[in-house]
Amino acid sequence: MTKQQTTPTEDQMDEATINLIFALRDSLTDDGPSRIDFWSGGRAATAIQTAAAGSSESHQMLTTACRKLQIPQITVSQSPAVLSACELIDADYAAWQDHIDRTIVYIIALADMRRRQAKTTKKEN
Repeated sequence: MTKQQTTPTEDQMDEATINLIFALRDSLTDDGPSRIDFWSGGRAATAIQTAAAGSSESHQMLTTACRKLQIPQITVSQSPAVLSACELIDADYAAWQDHIDRTIVYIIALADMRRRQAKTTKKEN
């Protein structure tokens, strides 16, 4: 008996993508874009949207996104988050792909808001 996978909700797809965004950010190297370019330069959105459109599975998408951002590999500390995000994305890759095409700007805004909140919280402590 095979395990039946269901399409993740839009909130689950947003969360998986945000986790992927932070994993990519934390894996940036000196050879690639700066963190400023990653966020405000639109590199994160472009990398994910292009990778999603040109791939048929999450592992292909991840590899393409990393190449676009000049990331040789995901940092060890981010590997569990990436694997979890990819597992959810692969539950219905076509649905995630369509979701990214329609909402990547919104998802990046959510991730950036979380980043800014984390910075504010860190400064307050």
